[in-house]
Amino acid sequence: MITMSSITTCILNGFEDQMLNPEDWSRLLVSGNTDTVFLTLHWQKTWWKSFGRGNLLLTIAKRDNKIIALAPLFSEAGMVFFVGSGGSDYLDFIGDIDTPLILQGLLKRAREQVPDFLGFRFYHILDNSPTGRLLQEAAQKLHLVCFDEGSLPAPILDLSSHPEVVQAAVKKKSLVRYENLLRREGNLTVKHLQEGSAILPHLDEFFDQHIARWEKTPYPSLFREEAQRKFYKCLTLIAAKTGWLRFMRLDWEDRALAFHYGFSYKGNYMWYKPSFAINLAHKSPGTVLLRQLLLCAIDEDAKIFDFGIGDEAFKQRFATNTNYIRTWGLYPVSVLRNKKNRRKAV
Repeated sequence: MITMSSITTCILNGFEDQMLNPEDWSRLLVSGNTDTVFLTLHWQKTWWKSFGRGNLLLTIAKRDNKIIALAPLFSEAGMVFFVGSGGSDYLDFIGDIDTPLILQGLLKRAREQVPDFLGFRFYHILDNSPTGRLLQEAAQKLHLVCFDEGSLPAPILDLSSHPEVVQAAVKKKSLVRYENLLRREGNLTVKHLQEGSAILPHLDEFFDQHIARWEKTPYPSLFREEAQRKFYKCLTLIAAKTGWLRFMRLDWEDRALAFHYGFSYKGNYMWYKPSFAINLAHKSPGTVLLRQLLLCAIDEDAKIFDFGIGDEAFKQRFATNTNYIRTWGLYPVSVLRNKKNRRKAV
């Protein structure tokens, strides 16, 4: 029987703490409910370095002196969040939290580090992970109220279960037509890059094209922010040799037609940050880019082509399934009561 006394928890002294080495992090990631690029040490460490604020709370749980789970958290203004909350499509706890006492211990330890504790808010947990249910159960034990704070769709194309759909997708006339037209009218070249050192020289041009692409829309490019540009460069350096970076560049007539920065992680090929030359939009470069990425995923024998968060029409045209990510909030009753009283006073 597992008891609370057999489980110990503590807060690490940052990402460099010797108590948890990179091999342990990878072991925990494989054993957890969600194994995604956004939970790798490379992503988490780079995200914190680029966007970290408040207090870092890397919380571990140990049993028989062995680390069994990790909660990569931080606190700000009384709230506790996952590291990576912002820009990460999928987040979760890392390692084995299926035993209720483990998750309870992690949450309790993190809460104790926040004197003005107002609550937990956990973004982007996949519905197919048991973590949502486990959080609801843990909330009751910790005298917190758990709320479902909304979901977002994340369409996927199942490459392994629907090979006929995949082949039909890459042969769609709407995809092939524009690519053939570009090849007839000029020289179209496609570069596939995976090594960080090969990707880095292209990033500034990619950023600039992305900014120009979104400049005249209500949604300005994230690359207008220097912190975002630094994040992508730092991630490219720190993950240079991981093998899961994927960068594609399309050139037409010696002009940058389109770019894509994404990942291929453990059979999941991910559509993440695309861009195309807005002055060549009439040639449908985004369509050509998508077809080339699908062909790459097929060549790599990827199991899933993951379109990421959002239900844009072009994603739904190719998706075979739609996953959902959900945000969960856990709050003390006293905090909710105070909010209710303030609303009444108004």
